[in-house]
Amino acid sequence: MVRGRIFSFLFGVIAALVESQASAQTAIMRLTANNTYRGRLRITMVALMASLVALLPPAVPSVEAQATPPAKLVLLGPQQLIAALYQGAGPNASTALVVMHDSANFITAPPCVELNQRGFTALCSQALFSNNAQLNWDQVALDIGYGVSYLRSLPGIQHVVLVGHSGGGADMAWYQNVAENGVAACQDPARLDPCGNNLAGLPPADGVVMLDSIPGQAFSNMQAWDASVLIPDGLTSHRDPSLYLFDPKNGYNPDPNQSSTYSRAFINRYTRAEADREADLVNMAQQLQQQIASGQGDFSDDMPFPVGHDAARISTQDTSLLSHTKGKYPLITPTSPNGTVQVINSVRVPSASVVLSTPQANDSWAGSGKNFTVKTFMSISAINAPHYRLTADSIEGVDWSSSNTSTVSNVAGITAPLLMMSMTAHYWVVPSEMYYLAATKSRSKTLAYVYGAIHTFTPCTVCGIPADQIGDTVAETFNYVANWLQTMF
Repeated sequence: MVRGRIFSFLFGVIAALVESQASAQTAIMRLTANNTYRGRLRITMVALMASLVALLPPAVPSVEAQATPPAKLVLLGPQQLIAALYQGAGPNASTALVVMHDSANFITAPPCVELNQRGFTALCSQALFSNNAQLNWDQVALDIGYGVSYLRSLPGIQHVVLVGHSGGGADMAWYQNVAENGVAACQDPARLDPCGNNLAGLPPADGVVMLDSIPGQAFSNMQAWDASVLIPDGLTSHRDPSLYLFDPKNGYNPDPNQSSTYSRAFINRYTRAEADREADLVNMAQQLQQQIASGQGDFSDDMPFPVGHDAARISTQDTSLLSHTKGKYPLITPTSPNGTVQVINSVRVPSASVVLSTPQANDSWAGSGKNFTVKTFMSISAINAPHYRLTADSIEGVDWSSSNTSTVSNVAGITAPLLMMSMTAHYWVVPSEMYYLAATKSRSKTLAYVYGAIHTFTPCTVCGIPADQIGDTVAETFNYVANWLQTMF
């Protein structure tokens, strides 16, 4: 029966190729939609069948195939991480890009396709982990390293550059810091979860591009905790009404296109309660670690550590928070593709966020629950923030050095050229300036902002800005990246 299923699947692949007249690589990429064992078995079988498929007569590419550049299947490292190699063309082809995210499939993501269309060689991967709560932070660095090593081995490649979007930007800063400075950078006594010695000897890249990067997994999780829940793990519906973010009595505006208005006193109480909840979670996880190590745990190697109610970001609801930079930076617009230097103001509204922060999401396990284990929580979600506070232009009171996921502390160790870009219709305007200011060792650093773009690079359609004032924000973003890469390398 198993043999019959295998042959049925293989012949189904061939039939699909003939019927749709798609290339072998395109068919392979379509089968990488999930990261399950069965999916990996299938992709391995498809790779083995590629030589047989190549014997089929040439076909006229479909419209879909024409829209997607051809790619070569690559399996990286002992984990056989699925990736696609897009060959560049022209003078830019000698610069190769590693495009990855720790928990998302970036095989056809905009940074990959857009930069390949501008001539760059790009290696773009599917994540080994399917969601944030499964992450092993050390493994993320190893996976990036496999990509760097693979590109270094290709003939004609002169430079390798890391390109990270969103959480991928934090991934790339993490990797480059350790690759340049060794495990001493991630085994500092301040770290709540030091890295392993298996990260020694990672090959550094020649540069790093960070696109609307998060401040780090641990901070991003903490700033989403519902501060009103009465127990740290959030596995309860009981809360303190005086700290409930989504209560109009506290300043909440239910109109998703209008900012909420919380008092300074409420904001300070809320962020302090989030920090207290984070500290309690870290303490709980550390106690369980000790029980496991002493043989007193419920399991011998790890334990479940679920956390709920984490879709309550006050800076999403109140757009006066993290709303403008302290300094002046290039603002890219349709009439200024290289950017006009000025103080950058966020133009976001709550609904422009691609990450939900609503009462419905917050009260749903599907929307706000995370199935951490003790190990994964400590790896990517443990951070010290004893005096956490948000203002219009700062994040204060966070010990960035306590977490290996912290973008601020990781960029501080990078000497390679850095390009940082942020979208003004999203909420990382101020953190992006913090990365820029922290990157004091970089030989060359650039920070630029794209006017009216949301986190996924497209124009904000709910921000109340006329369309002709925003323009094609995707093209503006990646033209700027391409020009920086050409100038630098």
